Amino acid sequence: MIEIASGRNGEPLIVHTHVTPWGFAVALPMALAFAYLGALALDAHLVPTGHPSLGDVPLWLVSAVLLVFALALFLIGVAELAAYLKPSVAVVLDGTGITTQGVLGTRRHAWSDVVSAEIAPGQLALRLRSRPGRSPEVRLQFGRLAVEPARLVARLHRHRPDLQLFHRGAEV
Repeated sequence: MIEIASGRNGEPLIVHTHVTPWGFAVALPMALAFAYLGALALDAHLVPTGHPSLGDVPLWLVSAVLLVFALALFLIGVAELAAYLKPSVAVVLDGTGITTQGVLGTRRHAWSDVVSAEIAPGQLALRLRSRPGRSPEVRLQFGRLAVEPARLVARLHRHRPDLQLFHRGAEV
């Protein structure tokens, strides 16, 4: 499921997210199991009252907690399923800079704003010039991107050959 632009001279390198199916394959059945347990706890005939492990906690409260947890797991599972079925653009590297897209929206950084780069196990950390209201760092998790880490680092080096890459226990 690698969907990357060719990245020739002036073309941007467009990197899509890569999500494995385990997130929803685990979350959705667990959500169903917790919903079932929450429904059982609501039915006073099926669950004995005064269970020693619950103490004086009313069963409706136990049921409500289980159902809320089931709903949270269900929403996480649906979000992971959506990300698996339709990968989104996570990073764009072009001639003018780097664009990252995440939960908090799109962030654009010029190549001149990148101060240093560090390659750690599983990620590339770019340190940026400090600006008000912006994080001084961009972290790209290799496990969530559908691109070879070496290709991402090569593109970074092509646009910023003067940038020193620090390796912290990881080789690309």
